[in-house]
Parts: sequence; C-alpha cells; structure tokens
Amino acid sequence: MKKRDKKQRKKLKKKEKLKASGALGQESSIHDLKRKIKKLESELKRRERKIDDLKDQIRDVENKKSKKGKRQKGGKGATKLLLAQQSTRVGIAQRDAWRQHGFLRHRYEYHMESGKDKRTARNLADKDLREKFGEDAGYSEEELEHILS
Repeated sequence: MKKRDKKQRKKLKKKEKLKASGALGQESSIHDLKRKIKKLESELKRRERKIDDLKDQIRDVENKKSKKGKRQKGGKGATKLLLAQQSTRVGIAQRDAWRQHGFLRHRYEYHMESGKDKRTARNLADKDLREKFGEDAGYSEEELEHILS
C-alpha cells in the first residue's frame, strides 16, 4: 500500500505544480483559441465566396448592358430616332406621377384636417407639391379642383 500511496502523492504534486504554473489553464485556452481560429477561417472563406458571387453578378450586369448598347447602336434610322426621343421609360414616368399624386392627396387631406377650407387646402397642397418635386410638378386651380374633388 505504501507504493500506491507514494504514486498518488506524486500525481497530486504534479497536478498541483501544473495548476500553480497555469499549464492546465493554458491548455484549455489554447484549445479555445484554436477553435476560434477555425471558426474565423470558415467565416472568412464564406465571405470570400460571397464577394466572388457579387463580383460575378456585377460582371453579368455589365455584360448585359454592353450587349444592349451594341444592339441599340446597330439599329436602323427609325430605331435610332425613337431611342433618341425616348428620354425615360413609360413605367418610370408613371411611377413618378403616382408618387406626386399620392403626395398631393396626402397634403390636401392634411390641410383639410387642420381646418382649412377646400380651396385653401388645394392651394397649400399644390404649394407643398411644387416645393418637394419642383415648379413643373404643380397644377392649375381647375386641375386641382378636378383631381381633389
């Protein structure tokens, strides 16, 4: 039994020395650091793949634009004339018109709720519209009466 006791004492002393020197704590912290490194490396790879995908999308869009430009330039006389006359797409113009109309309606309702009469509320809404979207976005009194009736 003495031999066994001596061996256990030696083991305990070694553990105490390791604890005192901080070696056990270092081993676990090393393991944690290695795990963090692997996690960060995988995150880095994921982000690099994402960057590559985005670069590919940019290249695709640029290629499509250059192909469209080549097609438009190669058109006949009538095609070139129509393309030159078309400053904006119809959908974009309609969207902008709806946005302005919605703004005008909102401001008209705002001024009506604040106690203004209809004619004054229409004029104030038109003034707000002109301030926000420019002078050419406004309407005449007759148009305002028709739109906001």
